[in-house]
Amino acid sequence: MNRFFLIFAGFFGATGIILGALASHGLSHILSSQNMTIFKLGVEYQMYHTVALLAIAAWLNYQRNRFIILSGWLFILGIICFSGTMYGITYLQLPNIGTAPVGGFAFILGWVLLIVAAFKR
Repeated sequence: MNRFFLIFAGFFGATGIILGALASHGLSHILSSQNMTIFKLGVEYQMYHTVALLAIAAWLNYQRNRFIILSGWLFILGIICFSGTMYGITYLQLPNIGTAPVGGFAFILGWVLLIVAAFKR
């Protein structure tokens, strides 16, 4: 499972850097300042949780725990739902279908489960 999370962390890390560069160099003349802020927020949260996935992969080398594994899955879901929504509504002009709150809740629950995993240690 830790290899799986490493693969996702690598993918999300690389795409986060690409999207961040796109925002800095290619979107400033296309997006409004408000949409640029929203897009960059998606990149920030993607990168924060990519680092968290790396930590989860490392933690799984020492302790295998269902709370840690579920936390990793929730971070993946959160990146897809939250950051994906930020990119979709700003750059692709997709309608906001309400998946950002699902992603945000997944992030929160993932962090709470890490606390639970720490107490289960």
